[in-house]
Amino acid sequence: MAVDGGNMAQAVIDTAYNERKRLHTGRSRTTTMVVLGVLAAIGIFLALVVGKSDPDTAPTCDGHTMTRTSVCRIWSNHGGGGTYSYDEMIDRRESSNGVWRGIGFGAAGLAAVLMMVAYTKLDPNRPWGNPVSAACPRCRELNLREKLTVHSITKGRTTYRYSGIVTLCTPACGFSTIRQR
Repeated sequence: MAVDGGNMAQAVIDTAYNERKRLHTGRSRTTTMVVLGVLAAIGIFLALVVGKSDPDTAPTCDGHTMTRTSVCRIWSNHGGGGTYSYDEMIDRRESSNGVWRGIGFGAAGLAAVLMMVAYTKLDPNRPWGNPVSAACPRCRELNLREKLTVHSITKGRTTYRYSGIVTLCTPACGFSTIRQR
């Protein structure tokens, strides 16, 4: 939905101001790095603690520790049932732990990649928006930057979106304008 009316135009401009301010404070990058660090730690925990098993520990069957001569009978309506020897139960335990290791290392790896992307994309020194080749009408400097900005308002189950291309000068100048895309 395009910008309609002065109040919504100002709301979209205010959204752009807040976005630029949030980028330059560095809080977005810090928050993102902390959240992704916690996800990576959870992934490492899953891989190294939950997915770890001692191959020398005897397997269990229905809560009872098996011996080398034991046979475990598993009843299942969903597949995977049958009669399993001591060694087969160790294999079943190891394969299920391998899933947790895979999930854990996968989550940790994904979090690490996303941390690298977030570190560069959310750099506080990175300028907001795209440069404009024209001079600012207020300060006459070449400091204008513009970006498509969307302001959302939710009323009940309906979300109204107002958008426009916002052009801002430096915070010291304070010039701002908006145009429809």
